[in-house]
Amino acid sequence: MSKPLKADVVLGKAKKASKERDWAKACELLQQLLQQYPGNNRAKKALQEVRNTAFPELLSQANKYLASNELAEAERYLGAAFFLSPSDLSLGQRLAQCQLDMGQAPAASDTASKLLETHPNDIKLLNINARALREMSQPEKSRTHLLAALELSPEDPTTLNNLGILERSLGKRTEAAKCYRRALDREPNNVILHQNMSQVIDYSVADGHLEEMLGLLNSVDQKDPKNAPLFFALFKALDEKDRCAEAFEFLEKGNRLAASQANFDFQKHMIPFALTKAIFGTKSAFSPATESNFRPIFITGLPRSGTSLMEGILSRAQGVRACGELSVVPRAVSRLLRRIMNRPDKALHAEDIAQLRGELLNSFARYSTEGTRLVDKMPLNFRWIGYICAALPEARIIHISRDPLPVAWSLYKHFFQGAGNDFVHRNEDISRFMVLHSNYLSFWKSLNIDQMIDVKYEDLVMNPAPTTKGIALATDLRWTEHWLAPERAANQVLTASADQVRKPIYSNSNQGWKRYETQLASLQHSLKSVGVLEN
Repeated sequence: MSKPLKADVVLGKAKKASKERDWAKACELLQQLLQQYPGNNRAKKALQEVRNTAFPELLSQANKYLASNELAEAERYLGAAFFLSPSDLSLGQRLAQCQLDMGQAPAASDTASKLLETHPNDIKLLNINARALREMSQPEKSRTHLLAALELSPEDPTTLNNLGILERSLGKRTEAAKCYRRALDREPNNVILHQNMSQVIDYSVADGHLEEMLGLLNSVDQKDPKNAPLFFALFKALDEKDRCAEAFEFLEKGNRLAASQANFDFQKHMIPFALTKAIFGTKSAFSPATESNFRPIFITGLPRSGTSLMEGILSRAQGVRACGELSVVPRAVSRLLRRIMNRPDKALHAEDIAQLRGELLNSFARYSTEGTRLVDKMPLNFRWIGYICAALPEARIIHISRDPLPVAWSLYKHFFQGAGNDFVHRNEDISRFMVLHSNYLSFWKSLNIDQMIDVKYEDLVMNPAPTTKGIALATDLRWTEHWLAPERAANQVLTASADQVRKPIYSNSNQGWKRYETQLASLQHSLKSVGVLEN
């Protein structure tokens, strides 16, 4: 339980922040104070003074950070402005959307829900809340909001697209296709809709949508990165028709466009690794946190290495709640690293671990339910394994490894929405990131972390029974025959693996790259040059 705030101290800090025109900090302090002492007249007076002066500057700063895609700072200023003007619909929409784009689904839902109390028929808010609830693994509540939006505007393309995404995540491909079709009837040039539609069509038995996309190709700017999704969709369609040479040409063009927009900076990934090695390389002594009944399971590994399959398998165990890819850990660890970077000693202390534990427990509480084992399958959490284990000793980490060439090919051929997988569009970037992944794993293993369970994808699909029994034992779950039928899992899947995990476990997925063996010579060379693939 947090300590009571001292009103005079907080007011003094708020006035100092106001004097320095640090309006966001002033608002944060006054918000904390008024939450604890809602009747404090001095705080109310200070708030009014800030409101009269700060609002335009807060909006200006928020706009600046949004323009540069610095979402954390944008959210801070939007939140302060919304605190000053909580009935401002447009401002609340922007704040909720920013929170959603940051992966803060619970915060986005809170903001949207508050405004929906006074604006129940706002379609944009209904969609934002629906997306947030979907990310929080509450599909039926999400559906309720989307159906409410469709009652207000039956052919709204955004709502239909979001409903299609929800249906696909639940394995309902036919229903998803109907939603996308209705949306495309309204917005036939929307390349994201065409990409989404391509994921629920079997082009080996259908031609209509392929011809539709080829027609659209002639009318769009083929050099505009925003049209990259269309090229990925055309690759999938032509690939399923065994027109491999044409398919690969579209894939290469799509990746070139996506790479120009992603602007991948490998150094941004190296800096946290270097800091992490420095932090954990010293013999920092901190007492283990007290364990609780919250016993999460984290599935990590490179994207496309089998993490969704592993989640589907675990979701068949009694008492497990599969939550998809959560941003809880990356956000909390990033805040911790920023604090450490701003300190002279650059060391990890007991109070850092305690604070990280508190942040993780509070954030995960919005996703978990009493008596269940939460599963977070954010693959890139392999970067933060040591932090997770230090803050949550009751956690278990399942790390999936897979043969590198099938993973690299799968990364290259899939269209990933969002900025998290910005390394997948160039051979050399994929190769360097795979080396980074290997270095992270070697480092964590050198620390003898006993909470980590190594699983080879090939063992999982070739010998599922003994492999999953070992996983059950290591995670303290009860194994049953249900573990061998992940395709029957009821959990939603929002990743690129949404369709594969609805199939029974199959063992030939590692061979898919061979259809493009000639075209992938440069990828193989790149992987060999960095030592990821043997010569």
